[in-house]
Amino acid sequence: MRLILVKKLFFIFALSTLIPSMLFAGEPTDRLKVASDKIIAIISDPAMKDPAMKEKKDQLVMGIVEGIFNWDEFSRRALAQNWGKRTDSEKKAFITLFSQLVERTYMAKANQYSGGKVEFLDEKIDGDYGNVSTKYITSGGVQIPVDYRVMKKGGAWCVYDVYIEGVSLVNNYRSQFTDILLKSSFDELMKRLKEKVEKGE
Repeated sequence: MRLILVKKLFFIFALSTLIPSMLFAGEPTDRLKVASDKIIAIISDPAMKDPAMKEKKDQLVMGIVEGIFNWDEFSRRALAQNWGKRTDSEKKAFITLFSQLVERTYMAKANQYSGGKVEFLDEKIDGDYGNVSTKYITSGGVQIPVDYRVMKKGGAWCVYDVYIEGVSLVNNYRSQFTDILLKSSFDELMKRLKEKVEKGE
């Protein structure tokens, strides 16, 4: 059940970053817009539609996604109370696998884009944290609210969570990870993450 919800959330997230329509602009919003424009340019490039270019296209797109996410913060929040129990090497390994899983899931959903648009509605900043509110409008006219939780680190704004229809990606992953860790071990969690990454799920 939770896996299906995460896949649904990522489908909307992928589309919302691919097709923005600017109504409001601030520093975090501008950063998301720049990333979106780059992704659109890659996916729309006729040369990239050749099946032989799929791997290169995926690498280029995931490189951009990599640049707009704060994976350390995303990972820390996803593991929640279990984060502090991990060694530095375990944290590093988890961040690597988790980021790969998120990127591959994003890429799979982005490739399913079939129309629609996004409106940037508002931007709220409180110190080094903020929220960018958007609305994804499907080709059928259905409106879906998508909020990006952002933080400023190293002088740049990065995403550390995405709320779709009020549901947090971080909270969904946290629920799955907590359930696994309650019933099994951290090694088992890492094993499952690795399997998902290898299968491209």
